[in-house]
Amino acid sequence: MLTKLAMDKEEINNLPPMDFDGEIIEIVSLEGVMRAVELLALEKVLGFDTETRPSFTKGEFYTPAILQLANGTTAYVFRLKFFTIPDELIKILENPEILKVGIGIKDDLVGLGKIMKFKPAGFLELSEEVKKRGIPNPSLRTLTGIFLGKKLFKKAKTTNWERTDLTPAQIKYAATDAVVGFLIHEKLLEMNISSR
Repeated sequence: MLTKLAMDKEEINNLPPMDFDGEIIEIVSLEGVMRAVELLALEKVLGFDTETRPSFTKGEFYTPAILQLANGTTAYVFRLKFFTIPDELIKILENPEILKVGIGIKDDLVGLGKIMKFKPAGFLELSEEVKKRGIPNPSLRTLTGIFLGKKLFKKAKTTNWERTDLTPAQIKYAATDAVVGFLIHEKLLEMNISSR
């Protein structure tokens, strides 16, 4: 049972930090993609997210530089600039039997659609799920506070995701965003308030 439906900035800032200490696999080659896809195809639920270089000029647009898929213990960080996206990875995104969960999925899918042709299936927008239950501000940071009792740092969000060498902090940030989506969905299932 949820004790809170909302948390203000100060309450969130007083929480312990969200620190994912599982395995993070940064994927920069087609061989790495194929190894990851074999394991991801066995999953029933995956946390999903993308990272895109921010634009600060009107009319400037970038496509996603990173695709993240994660379970509760392992995060796969696909560096999309290093390989052509293979059909095997697209099949994960098109598979209705593998639930992909996250926040802001619609924008992520629009961005991915600009770099590959696919028919998304099996996606669940967590913000819509929690709005049905009366949570008014369903940002990932707020939901991390409410459901996981942790503070999610968003500092790396506006960094350059197209750099050849990402910093360890960037990689960890990207991985954590996807893992948090997975963990929030697990909490929703425990509380029996998710539709899947």
